[in-house]
Amino acid sequence: MEKYYLTTAIPYVNAAPHLGHALEFVQADVIARYQKSLGKDVQLTTGADENSLKNVHAAEAKGITPAELCEKNAALFKAMAEKMMLSFTNFQRTSIAKEHWPGVQRLWKLCDKAGDIYKKKYRGLYCVGCESFYEENELPDGVCPEHGTKPEIVEEENYFFRLSKYEDRLRELIESDELQIIPETRKNEVLSFINSGLQDFSISRSVKRAKGWGVPVPNDESQIMYVWFDALGTYITGIGYGTNDEKFKKYWPADVHVIGKGILRFHAVYWPALLLSAGLPLPKRIFVHGYITVEGQKMSKTLGNIVDPLVILEKYGIDALRYVLLSEVPTFDDGDFSERVLIEKNNSELVANLGNLVNRTLVFITNNFEGKIPGVELTEKDKEFLSLQKKQIERVTELFNEMKIKEAIDAVMAHSRNSNKYFQENEPWRLIKEGEEGRKRAATVMNILANQVKDLAIMTWPFMPNASERIFAQMGISRRDWKDLGALSVPEGHQIKKPEIVFKKIEEKKSSASRPTFADLDIEVGEIVEIKRHPNAEKLFVETIELSDGKRQVVSGLVGYYSEEQLLGKKVLVVRNLAPAKLRGVESQGMILAAEHDNKVEVLTSEDWKVGQKAELAAGGKSQPKKEITIKEFEKINLEVRNNLAYADNVQIVVNGKPIRTKLEKGKIC
Repeated sequence: MEKYYLTTAIPYVNAAPHLGHALEFVQADVIARYQKSLGKDVQLTTGADENSLKNVHAAEAKGITPAELCEKNAALFKAMAEKMMLSFTNFQRTSIAKEHWPGVQRLWKLCDKAGDIYKKKYRGLYCVGCESFYEENELPDGVCPEHGTKPEIVEEENYFFRLSKYEDRLRELIESDELQIIPETRKNEVLSFINSGLQDFSISRSVKRAKGWGVPVPNDESQIMYVWFDALGTYITGIGYGTNDEKFKKYWPADVHVIGKGILRFHAVYWPALLLSAGLPLPKRIFVHGYITVEGQKMSKTLGNIVDPLVILEKYGIDALRYVLLSEVPTFDDGDFSERVLIEKNNSELVANLGNLVNRTLVFITNNFEGKIPGVELTEKDKEFLSLQKKQIERVTELFNEMKIKEAIDAVMAHSRNSNKYFQENEPWRLIKEGEEGRKRAATVMNILANQVKDLAIMTWPFMPNASERIFAQMGISRRDWKDLGALSVPEGHQIKKPEIVFKKIEEKKSSASRPTFADLDIEVGEIVEIKRHPNAEKLFVETIELSDGKRQVVSGLVGYYSEEQLLGKKVLVVRNLAPAKLRGVESQGMILAAEHDNKVEVLTSEDWKVGQKAELAAGGKSQPKKEITIKEFEKINLEVRNNLAYADNVQIVVNGKPIRTKLEKGKIC
C-alpha cells in the first residue's frame, strides 16, 4: 500500500481546547479520510505540546505541578480529538520521555554534528504566548501581533541554531514548490520573511528559567530545549524516530503538515532548516488554514473569546458541527462561527438537501419494491444525468487533490442537489401508478438514485463520517472506497435496511420576552472601600463600594469565606441594576458576584481591573441593561464557571477584553 503521512499542529495544553483546535482537527481528518478512501496506508499524528513555559506558568497559577497540568489537559485534548472523530493513529505527548525524548535529542546531536549549534549570551523581547522572540519592528504598538500582550525582556546564555546558513536553500525549495506551501499567499509571506534576511535563533532555555521542565539538552545540564525545537520534532518522533527506525523510514517524509497561519514561520522556515541540518528529508507540503473568529477577532485562550467545542457538540451533534466548520469557514482564510449559522445550515442544507434525498430514496424503495434495489434500463436522459454526476465527482476529486476543503464539500452538496432534481423531474411516485411500463421506469429511476445515495455516502465520509456510516448501514452495504464512485454498483435485488432520518431539524428556541439575558445586566468593577458586619445577621457583611458614579452600599453573604481584611480594597464585580432590597433591615443596592461550587465560594476579582470597567461578553454586542432587575430574574440568567473561566450562556465574560479567571474550575456565578 502507498503510504500517506500527515500531522496536525501539536497544541499547547496550558488550558482546555477551543473551537479553533476543533477546526484544525476536522480539516486534517478530512484529508486523512480522503487519502484512506483512495486505498492508502494513512498515518496521522497529533498530540500535546507540554514542554513550554506557558504550561509552567499555568501550573503555577493553579498551584499544581506542570506534570499534573499536562496529564489533565492532554486528556482533554485527546478526548476532544476522539469526539470530533479525528482519525489519528498516534497521540504524541512531548513530556513522555521514553517515546519522545530520544528522537529530539538525536535531532539535536545531528544538527550539532553539522556545526549548526553554538552558544552565546542573548537579550531580546520574548512573548510567552507564542514562545518566541520578536524584533521591535515586528511588534505593532509594542505588543505581540498574535496575543496583544507586551513581550518580556529576557537576557541569558542559550544555544543558537545557524538559520542564516540555510537562507538560500530555503528560498530555492519554497520558490520551486519542492516544499509546497498552500495557499499561495502564505508561500509569498514566507518568501518575504526569508528575503528580509534570516537571523540565527535561540534553541534552548536555561534550566532556571524553564524551571527544570522540558527535554534536557544533550551534554549540558544547565539547558532545556526550546519548546519549538522539541515540539517540531514531534512530527518525526510520532512515527518512531529515535525509537522505531523501521516505522520512521516507512512513513517519513510527511505528505502534509496541517497548521494555523500564526505558526507558519516555525514550520516553513525553522523546521525545514533543522531537517536540512540533520540530513533528513523535508515534508512535501504545508497546509495553512485561517482562524475561527468571533466578531472578526481570532479565537484564542489568551484573548479570552473562547467557544467550547464540547458544549456545541453536545448541543447539536457531531455532523452539524463538522459540517458548519468545513462548509462555512473558508479553508485558507478566517471565518466567523455562530450557532445561528450552524442551525441554518443544518436545516437548509443537511436536512433539506442530503438528508431529504437519502430518506425519500430509501423510503420509496422500501414502500414500492419491498426494500430491494430494482432493475435498471438506462435511457439517453439517464446517461446524460449520470455523465453530469461523473463530472461532479471529478470536480470533487480535483478539489480534494488541491486541498480546497470548503469548495469540495460544496461540490458534494451540489451532487446531492442534482440528485434531488432528478428525483423531482422523473416523478417516480407518479410512474409507479402507470402500469408495468411505468413501474419499470420507476425502477430505473430508483436504481440510479440508490447509487447516487451510495456515492454521496462515499464522498461525505471524509467530511461527516458519522452520517456517512449511518447511510451505508441503511443501504445495507459496507463502506465503499473512492474508486467505486460513479458506478451503478449496488446490485439489483440487494436488500436495504430500515430507513431512518439521518439529519434531524434543529428547532431554534425562541427566547421568551420575559426571560432575562446577560445583556439586561449592568455589571461594573467597583472597589470595596469599607466593610463591617451586619448588625442583625452574623453571616452577612455590609460593604461600601466605590463605583463610577459614587459609593453605594451592598450586603453580601461572604462571612465564613472571607475576612474583612481580605475583602477591604478588593476590586469586585457589582450588579448595579439589581433592584434594591432590605436584608435583615439593611438596604442592599446591588450584588457582588462570586463563583460557588461544593461549598467553596470565590469572589470574582482581579488586580488588573479599574473602577468603572464593565463586564461584557467576549463575542461582542453591547449590553442594554434594564433599569432594574429582580433577584428572581437574575437567577434565570445562565452564569457559570467552566475550566476556570466565567461564562454567560456559553460565551465568555470579559473585563477590558480579558477573560475573568477563577481558581474554581467550575461552579455557578451568583
